[in-house]
Amino acid sequence: MKNRTDNTAYNLMLQLVSMPSVSPSATREIEISEFIFDTLKREPYFQENPGDLRFLPCRNDALKRQSVFALVRSPKQTGRTVLLMSHMDVVDAEVYGPLKHLAFDPEQLTREIGKTELPDNVRADLDSGEWLFGRGVSDMKSSVALELAYLIETAGNPASLDTNLAVLIVPDEENNSQGMIDSVPYLRRMQEDEGLKFLACINMEPTVGSAENAGPTIYMGSIGKINPFFYCLGRETHVGEYYQGLSAAPLISSINLMLDGNAAYTDTFNGVAYLPWGCMRQLDLREEYSASIMFKAVSFYSYLTVTKLPGEILAEMREIAKEALKQTLNRHRKFARQFAEARGTSAGDPRWSSTILSFQELCDYARESTGVSIESLAKQISDDAPEAFDERDKAFRLVDKLVDACGLRGPLIVLGFLPPYYPHRGNAGELPEERALQDAIRAVVETAEAERGVTVGTVDFFEGVSDLSYCGFTGGPDALEPISRNLPGWGVYYTFPIEDLAAIRIPIVNIGPVGRDAHKVTERIHVPYAFDVLPSMIDTAVRRIGETL
Repeated sequence: MKNRTDNTAYNLMLQLVSMPSVSPSATREIEISEFIFDTLKREPYFQENPGDLRFLPCRNDALKRQSVFALVRSPKQTGRTVLLMSHMDVVDAEVYGPLKHLAFDPEQLTREIGKTELPDNVRADLDSGEWLFGRGVSDMKSSVALELAYLIETAGNPASLDTNLAVLIVPDEENNSQGMIDSVPYLRRMQEDEGLKFLACINMEPTVGSAENAGPTIYMGSIGKINPFFYCLGRETHVGEYYQGLSAAPLISSINLMLDGNAAYTDTFNGVAYLPWGCMRQLDLREEYSASIMFKAVSFYSYLTVTKLPGEILAEMREIAKEALKQTLNRHRKFARQFAEARGTSAGDPRWSSTILSFQELCDYARESTGVSIESLAKQISDDAPEAFDERDKAFRLVDKLVDACGLRGPLIVLGFLPPYYPHRGNAGELPEERALQDAIRAVVETAEAERGVTVGTVDFFEGVSDLSYCGFTGGPDALEPISRNLPGWGVYYTFPIEDLAAIRIPIVNIGPVGRDAHKVTERIHVPYAFDVLPSMIDTAVRRIGETL
């Protein structure tokens, strides 16, 4: 591999990767944020303008982590600002096995990984001498380094740009995106109180996709992700009297068979279908073994969105629940009759009334019938929960406790959402700033082809989910109410600033390096593109955005 010891961004990348900022970690993520802050603090510009370099504390974060925000102001005294964004955290390195001790030493890992068994395509990349391996080299510390290097260069000559240049580097992207979520109110305050006008936010996530010939790609939007859940309550009974009750197992299974991987439920944009519902977890809620049938169960799903909003999805879920109840009850009656015929007895015909409630409806009923404080109960559950419980486990327990407190009987399905939620952000060219951003990106693509001979593709959505979701919201605050009202533990286990999100509306684009196998042992980055080509593309993007927006 070409020697790059004189490349500022490359050297910064090696330093950043050497810091194992696995998320969530108070020590490691704070350590790397302080390193980034101190690196910029040494620059003369920030010594002269200390207020333009600041930590943004994550206000809702128990680990007390912090984002780093830095701003180089144009001498033209303008509020017009282009924002670069990236995240400083990584996933763990357990998958590296015997090479784990080298996961955060990219150059040494790249020398050693060839001694292991590798797929042919990975071996070809390694043998080319153009790819660097390591945890975080692609996702996304090379991008952090490139942004810092560009900011430092600009800080040495602020007059080189007609706009201000800002960088926002956040923690926790690999978990709940708490860093970016808690940065949103700061960005709004910068707009309203400090007079900054964010023309666009350029994120630098690496390319996504499994195609071996996947090349440089610019993403004009960021896909959304929502986690719907179904809580199912049957009728309890001893397994020896099976037909006198109703198992939640076939009920939750009916939902899963209708939803999981079903292409009929994909969201589409510009004729492109995106991945459908995928079941992330399905479990019995009993905490101990007994001879009772499984009468409580829950499942939740990951669903990628490009047009659908939470209210529409909740309505879809209600129809799915209705059909699942119908199928399950019909099947139960059929099997009960068949068993009775086999035994020569009477089957009976239980006529249970079934109920479907949104979590909001469950809360309303609980308040009216019991006077319970939902927030107090949520806090109590959080205080009493085992250490291994995450926000989703606590949410399930909250639903279950409310159902019990209300004395509700099955068949019952409760619908709602779980954290985290990523709103989709697209660019349909409907607004003037969207069309201007499209023009700027066309210039980036044309310049890369003309000056570097590099063909860069453009697609509508980055499909890996990104913090760009929190640079604004397509609808108004009302469109987010179905999330806040139907997410168990909202404001206790999870929240994001709905009004602030609707207020900032920053146009977005993702222009990142070519990477492969993020989160895998073969995570790697194409070094020549990242450090020889991409910097000029980012510079072109910043300048053209300043000219067109």
